[in-house]
Amino acid sequence: MKEIISGLSLLFLIQGVGGLINYLTNGGKSWFLVNYIDAFQGLEIVINIVFIIVGGGIGLASRKVAGTTKKES
Repeated sequence: MKEIISGLSLLFLIQGVGGLINYLTNGGKSWFLVNYIDAFQGLEIVINIVFIIVGGGIGLASRKVAGTTKKES
């Protein structure tokens, strides 16, 4: 479970940081989610920052979830 939550956190962080860099450098349409949702047009910077915050929050929350990692004895 912890791995899934960490992966989700990483996904949000990549979408947020990458999308923000893409927008600020006038990059074209790419695989960043914000570029393809019409409701987000005009709010790209805000939505990308929200993605970064959500990804960070999920990442911090995943540290509290019991993981399946094996401990060495």
